[in-house]
Amino acid sequence: MASEDDKPTEVRPVRVARGRAPNEIACLKVLAGASAGVMLPLTTGSTTIGRSDSADLTLTDDGISRRHAKIAISEDDIANLIDLDSTNGTFVNGTRVDMVILREGDRVQVGPEATLRFVYQTRDDLEPVQEDIPLSKREIEVARHVAHGLTSQEVATELGISPRTVTTHLSNIYERLGLPGRAALARYVVQRGLA
Repeated sequence: MASEDDKPTEVRPVRVARGRAPNEIACLKVLAGASAGVMLPLTTGSTTIGRSDSADLTLTDDGISRRHAKIAISEDDIANLIDLDSTNGTFVNGTRVDMVILREGDRVQVGPEATLRFVYQTRDDLEPVQEDIPLSKREIEVARHVAHGLTSQEVATELGISPRTVTTHLSNIYERLGLPGRAALARYVVQRGLA
């Protein structure tokens, strides 16, 4: 009888990681679960996935922790998926992971029902959200600069206003849009084609 050591190694093709093209945005597409069809553009920084209303991608399916996982995208466009000590784990392409670099096409399973796919989409492929933006022209300018990663001081310099005025605008923006902070605002700007 042949032992495990005698079995030939299975040869499987290597999937080469493709970087993001200049006109593309990294996105999470919900394939299965209560939020199927949702496409969430990702920005540099951290995006949380979970059951909590404060998560950037809120999924209400059974078995999802309040703060289940996060995707951290570095300045050089490397996307890391990190499990946040979730109860039921995070799986990429069927394998449970604590942390992994995502590649285009990877399937991410959170909880027993929600399946996501990491993809790159061009801005034209993303459907703009048709809604009135409840912000003034100046607030939209501030939001755009924040989405591009500028600090309050840098936004103030760019717009010729004081840093305190920038802080006031940001406070008003967060309150009107119901957003918790800069990362959520950056996603809002990208999702609505304001960038």
